[in-house]
Amino acid sequence: MKTQMRHFTLIELMIVAIIVAILAAVAVSLMRGNTKRAMATEAQSTMGMIRTALRANYAETNSYSLLPTGSSIATDCSNLPGVKWRTGARTDSNVGDLDGTYWDQGRYTLSNLTATTYTITVTGVASTPQEGMGIILTQSGAFVTSGF
Repeated sequence: MKTQMRHFTLIELMIVAIIVAILAAVAVSLMRGNTKRAMATEAQSTMGMIRTALRANYAETNSYSLLPTGSSIATDCSNLPGVKWRTGARTDSNVGDLDGTYWDQGRYTLSNLTATTYTITVTGVASTPQEGMGIILTQSGAFVTSGF
């Protein structure tokens, strides 16, 4: 006796393809959200490291804006004690403490530097995935995010 083989119809295959496409669209949108959260987390972590260095400097000098030598802290964090600053182009072997996956050391700035106050800011650059994004951290410890 001959047995008949059952095959999938074209409509059944199209339904499966549509379901796979919908699942892929949902997965892509979830991954974009995760990427933005990762960008924000990396920036906040690095800003926390800068804050720790500023607080350690404050404990020694009683000022956020002065170094133990009496000179001023640079607004780009390049002379901040305890923070390794990259000199030259970024390569696999030449990375500073402020260089990350999404943000590099040139994106972090210090402003409002006085004996008792500081503001740390990270901003995205035009034509990059971080364009329009930014985070501000003051000595009070509150993060203010925009564009995430």
